[in-house]
Amino acid sequence: LILANRVSMYMYEVEERNPNFELYPMKKIDCKYVFSGFQAIVDELKKHIVKPSTVICIDYYYGVNQTLIEKEIINALNPDHVICVDEAKYPEEVISKKFHCFITDDRVNGVFSFAKIQEFFDPDKIALLQKQIHEEEGLIVVYGVGAGLIHTGDLSVYGSMSYQTIKNRFMDGMDNWGAQNYEEEYLRKEKRFTFLESRVLDKHKRAILKNCDYVIDCNRDNDFVMLTHKDYDYMIHQFVTSPFKPIPIFSKGVWGGHWCQKVLGAGLELENTAWGITGFLDWQAVAAEINHCVFEFPSTDLIQYAPKELLGYKIWYLYGYRCPLHVNFLDTWGGENLSLQVHPTLAYAQEEFNSSWGHYESYYFLDANENSSVYLGTKDGVQLDELVDAFETAQVTGQFDDEKYINNFPVQKHDHVFIPGGTIHSSGKDTLTLEIDMFCFTTFKLWDWGRLDYDGKPRPIHIEHGKNVIQEEFQTQMIKDQFISQHPEVDSGYGWRKERSGTMPFEAPMEVNRYWFKNVIHFDTNDCIMIHVLVEGEEAIIESLDESFEPMVIHYAEAVFVPAAAGQYTIRPYGKSQNTECALLEIYMDI
Repeated sequence: LILANRVSMYMYEVEERNPNFELYPMKKIDCKYVFSGFQAIVDELKKHIVKPSTVICIDYYYGVNQTLIEKEIINALNPDHVICVDEAKYPEEVISKKFHCFITDDRVNGVFSFAKIQEFFDPDKIALLQKQIHEEEGLIVVYGVGAGLIHTGDLSVYGSMSYQTIKNRFMDGMDNWGAQNYEEEYLRKEKRFTFLESRVLDKHKRAILKNCDYVIDCNRDNDFVMLTHKDYDYMIHQFVTSPFKPIPIFSKGVWGGHWCQKVLGAGLELENTAWGITGFLDWQAVAAEINHCVFEFPSTDLIQYAPKELLGYKIWYLYGYRCPLHVNFLDTWGGENLSLQVHPTLAYAQEEFNSSWGHYESYYFLDANENSSVYLGTKDGVQLDELVDAFETAQVTGQFDDEKYINNFPVQKHDHVFIPGGTIHSSGKDTLTLEIDMFCFTTFKLWDWGRLDYDGKPRPIHIEHGKNVIQEEFQTQMIKDQFISQHPEVDSGYGWRKERSGTMPFEAPMEVNRYWFKNVIHFDTNDCIMIHVLVEGEEAIIESLDESFEPMVIHYAEAVFVPAAAGQYTIRPYGKSQNTECALLEIYMDI
């Protein structure tokens, strides 16, 4: 059965939705203490100053407003001596040369670093600062990114910041860590952060978070919020033992559409909502509501702090400090086709980017109309050399005959196709695609329809990389046989049925199932983190079998992570969806 022969039995959601999507989900946490605002933070820290000497270490992630730290916290503490770790950091000319092999000259692709934060500092200067602390008395404040290298402090404070806040600051002109590259294009700043700086800073943060006395949410310059380590530990425990929703991120793109705006009420301030990041822990943050205050922190802190509880023992032992599962929206409703693109295979990712993973994904079509389609694989008989020549020629002529080389299948709502690394693909216009990934970090664009990005430049094209990963055998007949899900029913019970939505008999251990249900269905994490997305129906409710966590409502199109430690739970239609049939995706690692 081919997608083109299917008949849709569903109304297009874009015509009938009233948004109930949570744009800023928060988990209520009952902590004992929360310190909101600079004065409350300073007053709390002053309680721990003792004579004759106290060292306070204020370490933080790059991107935190250092001027505010100096003005509103350090000056208010009235210290006898102040030492900034920046005094010991190598200058940019040394850093850029030392780590150029990771930064690279490419606009978007670097090489994943294995460096440590100590390598950014001159050890002789670190020793001099340590000697200075040893010789001084009174209140000494040591601060800056990596301050813990000088002294862990009698009192240790860590300033946290979400990745998206950092990326927003890059867009607003912030440089990379000490690079003074204020005018450099955003793509290069993001690349350096992704491949070098975040890798280094996350390892440093992992050690700090286990031992610090306080953690400050520094995302909002006018609203710093601080927790004691005990309360921070309790908050993390609540997240990694119960379902949670990360904070969605919506952004525009030159091909972007308007489905997320019309259906979810999201990104209304944007020109379009090309991307909707709803279930990608590497990028997103989570938020806790604590005593009427908001504490926001990177989702990755859950992995850094409690990896086995969140991911499960099996995933952590296999993949380390990273969640292998991601979901996000690609919105072309009223927009244009994505680029024709290909993702790296694991072998190529290892050799070229020092990556422990490739990029395997699938497209689940959450909404579609008569124009919707997917580009998937090459046509039978297409030779790789011929195809590469055509892509390279198109960069000169501005013309590419996609009908000659690339399959284009019409799609209907709830269709599902699998896209292993090495498959040429693109989501067509007038489609809302739920992209379901097992790991991802880069895309090799092969043809971008001759358009320019918002900066007036062509978006980066990577035919040289792409030609090394395109799998020539991924052609029409194989695509029809193995890449397009037939949704066979694999189980059923009273008021529910389960369909296997995954497709490939090989490649990735990522499994996707779809449940149609009017009554309660039972789940068990089996020691592996899971993602659920409600793809039909207004809302459902997730409940613990033993009441170990508070019930959570999942609304249409939302992504909910269920940590491995959550154990057994049920999901049933709720609220407006009671007595109606809903549909839910179950996404997990079959290991």
